[in-house]
Amino acid sequence: MIGHTAEPKPDLPCLLCLHGGGTSGYIFTIQTGRLQRALAKHFRFVFVDGPFECAAGPGVLPFFEGMGPYKRWINKDGCDEDKVRPLLKQKMAEDGGNFVGVLGFSQGARLAFGLLHEKQELRAEAFDEFGFGVFICGTYPPLGLSSALFPVTPTAQFESQYWEEKHKNILSIPTVHVMGNKDPFLHKSQLLSKCSDPSSTTIIEFGMGHHLPVAPADTQRLANKVITLHRNYEHELSDRTMEHLEKGLEQVAVAEIPL
Repeated sequence: MIGHTAEPKPDLPCLLCLHGGGTSGYIFTIQTGRLQRALAKHFRFVFVDGPFECAAGPGVLPFFEGMGPYKRWINKDGCDEDKVRPLLKQKMAEDGGNFVGVLGFSQGARLAFGLLHEKQELRAEAFDEFGFGVFICGTYPPLGLSSALFPVTPTAQFESQYWEEKHKNILSIPTVHVMGNKDPFLHKSQLLSKCSDPSSTTIIEFGMGHHLPVAPADTQRLANKVITLHRNYEHELSDRTMEHLEKGLEQVAVAEIPL
């Protein structure tokens, strides 16, 4: 099965949800249950499985024992563009929803960052739909999906060097980075957040480990931020549409002036 989609109303805007390494789209539906309930009137969550089978990830067992196959987004050489890109595009096309943002956890956050980076750098051929990103307990470095941005299939070492040296590639698309101050991978979450332009990102730190927020107040705080990101993106799209209309009217007016 390629992916799993949570229920709510089909006309709601969609978030593409990318699970962590060693889990699955189905497991991620369970892990995001609280957040889905908090955002049930605002978004539909769409889940997809990574292409590579692997062992269960950190903290997955024993709770998700017997719920494999467990999947990940990278193989030993990095992120395989020929496998990952068609997988995501196929799921989005099959779903047919209005995708507005991407949400990733752990390794999925690395990939979510890479998708937004691709949109920013390769506007015409990238994941245009996404206007914002939600990265929860993200690890590092970002996963570069496009061969146009990553000339070779990158190893983790090459990717780290790339992101540390290429400061011009800092992400300016709006994002929120959620971290747990008891997360053993907190340092990696902090490194990932530094790849975002400080003026366009929000960092939220909760008293938790390597998992999604559990406390109702924490879940609601994150939900409110996601709603704000989407509202701002809608305003940006509206402003862009008005700008195009005004330019079109100006061109028509100029064309109608008699010589």
